Amino acid sequence: MIPPRLHATLDAVSAAALVAASASTSLRPSLRGPVGAIGLAVAAYSLATRYDSGSGSRPIPMHIHRLLDAAQGAACLALARRADAPATRGFLRGYGLFSLAAAVLSSPPGPRGVDLPEAAVTSARDLGPDLAYLRCGIVNVAFIGPVGAGDRGWFLVDAAIAGSAAAIRAAARKRFGNARPAAILLTHGHFDHVGALAELARHWDVPIYAHPDEHPFLTGQRAYPPAAPEVGGGAMSELSWLFPRKPLDVSDRLRRLPQDGSIPGLPDWRWLATPGHSPGHVSFWNEGRRTLVAGDAVVTTQQESLLGSVFPKGRLQGPPAYFTPDWQAASDSVRRLAELRPHLVLTGHGPAVHGPEVQNGLTMLSHQFLQRGLPVESRYLD
Repeated sequence: MIPPRLHATLDAVSAAALVAASASTSLRPSLRGPVGAIGLAVAAYSLATRYDSGSGSRPIPMHIHRLLDAAQGAACLALARRADAPATRGFLRGYGLFSLAAAVLSSPPGPRGVDLPEAAVTSARDLGPDLAYLRCGIVNVAFIGPVGAGDRGWFLVDAAIAGSAAAIRAAARKRFGNARPAAILLTHGHFDHVGALAELARHWDVPIYAHPDEHPFLTGQRAYPPAAPEVGGGAMSELSWLFPRKPLDVSDRLRRLPQDGSIPGLPDWRWLATPGHSPGHVSFWNEGRRTLVAGDAVVTTQQESLLGSVFPKGRLQGPPAYFTPDWQAASDSVRRLAELRPHLVLTGHGPAVHGPEVQNGLTMLSHQFLQRGLPVESRYLD
């Protein structure tokens, strides 16, 4: 990570270099204006940036500054394609790549998590006689029920990102034929878990069960808190301020999970309150099989990273940091899940994991949550 003061110095040098280059007679006239404008823009947003706590009340936070660095770097790379002289082309390309690198290298590292050995990660999608899952882009959905379960004999957990309905229905048909689910169970209502919810509930004519504390986000009453892109860790965090957080309205089908932890129609499973990532977040637990469907209370990849979200690896982490507003509750939830000592864990993001390494990893994450679960910075950290 580039130290803030060094970043400020590099910005000042960059702005001066671009403005000086725009005045050079060796630069084609059609490029002088754009290069000079980029240099002045760098100077302007740098003067307005809060590089650290000593920068006062300047309006631009570092996560926005990093996006601006990336944007002007991309602009310079585009201008390089219009340059005729090799020296000019080389200068613009080099500066563009430098700016993109600065945007990446100035980002905080994100939560450390706990690495898992390859033996703990399973590539299987069928996870037992009554559990399977489907990966839909960056997120997982789960199917609870035996293969060939009859009509209303199985359950869907979460509903992925928008545009996933067809893939979820196809996977359901492959496992259950034309049988409809008894209900859709929600771990929480973030955009990447309810994208196809309304369409699937309407198609199957099913109720939707969620914790009462999550209902305001599912009845059109309340939006989720703003994202925290400053947590770092990669492009998913940097772009999280763009992610939808408006409430969904499925109030006509919404039901409360029973207070006693039971799930109607699923006697072997219970729901557990695991707030932190959202107020009404829940996980689902099968004591007999020691199987946990955790939602985003814990995840098994570095979700803050675009690479980690698209190509997930076996790594235990707390909830995705950019969308977690209550870190004390999140820590308590990780501890509660670690105490279960699950044998198999399926999370909202990342591969399914199993075995004693997972139990030990959850224990380590719980006991060292301050060092391994928290981001370096977040507007939601006290």
